[in-house]
Amino acid sequence: MELSKTVKLAQQLVRIKSVTPDDNGCQDLVKDILKPLGFTCYTIQENGVTNLLALHGLNAPFLLFLGHTDVVPTGDESAWLYPPFCGDIIKFDGEDYLYGRGSSDMKGGDAAMITAMCEYVEKHQNHIGTIGLLLTSNEEGDAIGATPYVVDYMKKQNLIPDYCLIAECSSDKVFGDSIKNGRRGDLNATINIKGIQGHAAMEQYAKNAVFEASRFIQGMLNNPIDNGTPFFPATSFQVSNIRAGTGADNVIPGSCYLRCNFRWNDLQTPEKIEAHVRQVAKSLNIDCQMEFRAEGDPFLTKDGKLIDALYNSIIKVTDVTPTLGTSGGTSDGRFIRPLGTQTVEFGPVASLIHKVDERVKVEDLDKLHQIFVKTLEELYDK
Repeated sequence: MELSKTVKLAQQLVRIKSVTPDDNGCQDLVKDILKPLGFTCYTIQENGVTNLLALHGLNAPFLLFLGHTDVVPTGDESAWLYPPFCGDIIKFDGEDYLYGRGSSDMKGGDAAMITAMCEYVEKHQNHIGTIGLLLTSNEEGDAIGATPYVVDYMKKQNLIPDYCLIAECSSDKVFGDSIKNGRRGDLNATINIKGIQGHAAMEQYAKNAVFEASRFIQGMLNNPIDNGTPFFPATSFQVSNIRAGTGADNVIPGSCYLRCNFRWNDLQTPEKIEAHVRQVAKSLNIDCQMEFRAEGDPFLTKDGKLIDALYNSIIKVTDVTPTLGTSGGTSDGRFIRPLGTQTVEFGPVASLIHKVDERVKVEDLDKLHQIFVKTLEELYDK
């Protein structure tokens, strides 16, 4: 089987173990590809994070491809069918997949963006405007020293993109069925719920903090924050971590630690969500302490040339008509959109990201490359 440049590059990237925030040489590989084509490459390091900003051309229009080279941990590697960083082409249900951690999220998308840029620039060395790429090694982590840091650098250099295209997994069921033209905001909370510790056989003298936590969780589920908006689904509430107990079987826990996550829409603010959560706890007489941390605001691009060009390109390559949507996780697009930049995400099907046996269809990566080339042509040649 002859693999395309896109799939070969994706393989190389997957085979580099770059667990967040360690780039581990991914961006050096990309620089070696881009520099011979005349890209000016800046390596920007901060707080143990590596960022690559690569630019070709000058002035407007400025299209910035945005991605990340870091991946989430593999978890128990014995649960994987094959080594998680093998980067091999493996058949599932008769179709060829690139296998490995980061193949979907988002090294396959990185490869498609990079090879599309290269193909376009090779044919149009004197293109109008600027074509750029920003890669960070801390998208899966806390983003400190990552894309927000580079955005500040870009603002100081007056490098403000007109368009931002992110190859995160956006498709819902089949490749091409969804463009994400926005994402919900991200808010985390630490909630310590208090009870009264006691002997398991003397429950009359204790109050089980886990039971109190369960009442609080049910109260949140019974009182949704909102029902969504025309562009966004409802604000969600999830418990991502829970911890209680002393380790002894005969002790009723006196405290229960919850880590909660909220994905919020444009009806909300972090302050409104915090007020809602505190009111639910108060109404149930839950004794607790809470701390909230906002990780990012929602962003939305309702229309514009980028959506039109991408939409037309998807139909030409896949014969699938995409919808616009905002479901799913957040992305670093939340740091670019406030610049006034038209910002959208388009990439492979999202169902296998962060999972054991993560993989992406080889055919979809090649189609993604073609879509990005056609999008560049629509934006720069017309």
